[in-house]
Amino acid sequence: MLTVKNLRKSFSSTCVLNDVCFSMDVGKICAISGSNGCGKTTFLKCISGLVSYDSGSVEFKSNTNFLFLSDKANIFGDLTMEENLIVLARYHNQNINMNQFYDSLDKLNIKELKNLPLKFFSQGNLQRNKLLVAMNLNWDYLFIDEPFSNLDRYGIKIFKEIFTSLKSNGKSIIFSTHHIDESKSICDSMISIKNATFKSNVV
Repeated sequence: MLTVKNLRKSFSSTCVLNDVCFSMDVGKICAISGSNGCGKTTFLKCISGLVSYDSGSVEFKSNTNFLFLSDKANIFGDLTMEENLIVLARYHNQNINMNQFYDSLDKLNIKELKNLPLKFFSQGNLQRNKLLVAMNLNWDYLFIDEPFSNLDRYGIKIFKEIFTSLKSNGKSIIFSTHHIDESKSICDSMISIKNATFKSNVV
């Protein structure tokens, strides 16, 4: 269970999150939408502990692991997908299951890129690599920024199928997006941010 109470975050004199309250059970998917600069990424960073907030609280059930993946590529460009994943796994004190890794390559349709350094990937395939990281690390909550950006319709379909599969295994996902219509079919709830406050819409 994730519980956010009265969260407030400001940058200088600009308040981007004001008295935000939010809760989410395990095994759920939630999308956060809103205009550019409204606070979507800031919220994900606050609940991930990557940035401090002015007041309020963020509480997880004990022994809960979470993973934050930003809208950036989260990569070391001279490394292959496998090499990059090994570095990230070490950072998180985890080991890689190679059978799971190869299965992820197949599901994401990027097996032919296995030996290519990530700096040569297209933006869409960098997105696929980002999800590959999530598929091969252990976490209870995934916070992922703009997962559908730079993907074609086939890529979005793959991502939605994988998100749904992760949910069926008891994983919880919160993601920011501008792809509202594409997100509705997989989400248990959707949040929009406007004027620094949350507007909840149960799907």
